[in-house]
Amino acid sequence: MNLKQRELADRAAVSSDSLSSLENGKPVTTATLVRVIQALGHGEALQELLPPPTPGPLELQKLAGKQRQRVR
Repeated sequence: MNLKQRELADRAAVSSDSLSSLENGKPVTTATLVRVIQALGHGEALQELLPPPTPGPLELQKLAGKQRQRVR
């Protein structure tokens, strides 16, 4: 994208030190990584990394059509 490090850091709302750490393979927070990826215009690629959502227990129960029973 032909950006300077300071420009990318400003776009991503992270510090230059955090961006430098990321570039050098040092640990950074997940939030920093996500912000930089989005600033580079690749935010949609993050969705491909996540598994599809699964229904929760209550949704599964509704899908099965079972009635809740009272415990005595």
